[in-house]
Amino acid sequence: MSIVVGLAPGQDNRAAVELGIVLARTYRRRIVATAVDSAAFPMAPVHFESQYENRFRTVAEAALDEARALIPSDIESECVLHSARSSRRGLLEMCEKTDAYRLVVGPSSEGKPGKIALGSVSNGLLHSARLPVALAPAGFEAPAGARLERITAAYSGSSTSADLILGAAMVSAESDVPFRIASFAPRSRLVASANVPFDMESRVIDEWTKTVQRDTDTILCSIEQLHIKPGETDVVVGTGADWAAALGAVEWKHPEVMMLGSSGLGALKRVSLGSHAMRILQNSPVPVVVVPRRAKADYLRQQTV
Repeated sequence: MSIVVGLAPGQDNRAAVELGIVLARTYRRRIVATAVDSAAFPMAPVHFESQYENRFRTVAEAALDEARALIPSDIESECVLHSARSSRRGLLEMCEKTDAYRLVVGPSSEGKPGKIALGSVSNGLLHSARLPVALAPAGFEAPAGARLERITAAYSGSSTSADLILGAAMVSAESDVPFRIASFAPRSRLVASANVPFDMESRVIDEWTKTVQRDTDTILCSIEQLHIKPGETDVVVGTGADWAAALGAVEWKHPEVMMLGSSGLGALKRVSLGSHAMRILQNSPVPVVVVPRRAKADYLRQQTV
């Protein structure tokens, strides 16, 4: 299995490559850095002159050269120029061809430092990918030789996030990376939804933390191969005046990723985001891995084969 890293020709791809390196080292996978040459596809809807095709290919090859220079020798890697009708389609084709474990993409060119910014390609991937998509914040870098310090699973109380907790726990156990559960809400929303006075906020937070812990124990303690005891999983709740403050209220390690569950789309096999998840993604201080709803079945199947 591979970590496919999508490269955007002509843009700064360091954040995506750096995240791909961390994931490849943590999960013991090879990297397939991929630049898609959509100009060369013979059935493209617009006729491209040969001069443009040559220029685009030169820029794509330069992006591959930059990726080669960044990937350290301890990581098995391959850099590929793949022809397809579109960048989105080309990356998904490479994921299928290389049996990808994760697809990694960087921020759009308009991304603010430290934040995840979706471009047209990454946004399209979130609505069509059948595998987890890792999104790197603008400017993301990791120390040499770094592995993931922790995996955080975002929990909202829905069946989608319950599936996510199980999937994240499986990944944590498989890769020997610490794991925790986090829940986030702006202060006004948390207090309003509980219908309590503002001065009772701390009690509401305590009760919600206990609820998340109880739900987590119910989900995880029944899975024998995880060897998790009740109360053993770390649980945190972040609140603040807005979403940015809520996510900033909890401690983060570097490098760390947050796994975020997707909403359903079609046959519940693909990735898409609801409004709650999108706000978390936009305000996350760490890379985010968006996981399809079928994660629970997929991870359970991996454990039994």
